[in-house]
Amino acid sequence: SSFMMAAIASGWNGIVRKKTLEDNNYNLRKVLNIPGTGPFRSVKYVENETWTMEKNPNYWNKGLPYLDGIQFYSLIPFSPELGSAILSNRVDYGRIVDPVTARKAKSTPGMSTTAFNQSVIQGTWVNNKKKPLDDPRVRRALHLAFDRPVLVDVVKDVAPMQVGGFLYPFSEFATPRAELFKQVGYQEDPTAALKEAQALLAAAGHGDGIKGLDFLVRDVASFKLWAQAIQAMLGEGLKVECNLRTVVESVWFDDTANGHFDLAIGAVVSTLLDPSDYFNAWYRTGGPQNYSFWHNEKFDALLPGIDTEVDPAKRLALVRQAEAIMEQDPPVLPVAWERINDVWWNYVKGHNPTDYFGIYDVVRFDTFWLDK
Repeated sequence: SSFMMAAIASGWNGIVRKKTLEDNNYNLRKVLNIPGTGPFRSVKYVENETWTMEKNPNYWNKGLPYLDGIQFYSLIPFSPELGSAILSNRVDYGRIVDPVTARKAKSTPGMSTTAFNQSVIQGTWVNNKKKPLDDPRVRRALHLAFDRPVLVDVVKDVAPMQVGGFLYPFSEFATPRAELFKQVGYQEDPTAALKEAQALLAAAGHGDGIKGLDFLVRDVASFKLWAQAIQAMLGEGLKVECNLRTVVESVWFDDTANGHFDLAIGAVVSTLLDPSDYFNAWYRTGGPQNYSFWHNEKFDALLPGIDTEVDPAKRLALVRQAEAIMEQDPPVLPVAWERINDVWWNYVKGHNPTDYFGIYDVVRFDTFWLDK
């Protein structure tokens, strides 16, 4: 299938010699300079500060890299500190820059910026083990109560986002945006979506609302803003009352894994743009990022066909069936799909981030060079 080359070439699929594994007791987490054929080698690492790399003279691609080395600085994504570092030219290139800084860079002579699609869904997981959240009608009602264009706007100065459903909205597999934005739950005017949501909740026996939901929130600026907005949307639209519980990342992952939540807002990542990757990880029964403990037999039954069908038209039809199932029985409540702002000074050459997908497989830097 078409995704196989991307899967084989993924940077996650590193090959390490047996001796290196044996020398380190098969644990490379603390090894800074793993022997390999990449363009750069580690020189020095200072935790939470800098990582200094030097050119690898034995790089497999002869003639590259162009740079003699790279100095990486550890700055928090979307932070004012990162924005200040690139705008003041203390660094040459910035990744995961906040939208305000990106707008400033766009109007600054000698600077450029672009936004590319990230391999991440921002979502709210619904604990399917808890009543009344085990009812698909309740989950769809919550799904329809999200005013997604507003949620994108809520964080417009914090992080760049876009409206989407259960598939990467910019992929060939997803319902085209023009069609998606005509569906309830994605329209600019939320009136029809709220009407259906209220009817679903009433049919499920909760016309008077639901009280006391434990809403787990990752301690990140965008999630905290969204949680407040979602709390208001659910309260005003459906009389569903949530108690926000903001926690650090480690607690968030522990509590979601153990089912200690009713709703949980966060994000998950995939390696590939292809549904075979993230359908199995995010949505399949027992999948590693299926934080809702969602189980849908009809959806699971479609996965073997999606994973093995070689006819593109037949495979797309299976994907669309899976998408339709998720709309009626949501495995997660999509909040938004992430984009990434890169900002750089124009003397940085040899790159084209406009076409990137995700931040994890685009860090080779072997063709970068400085025109100064």
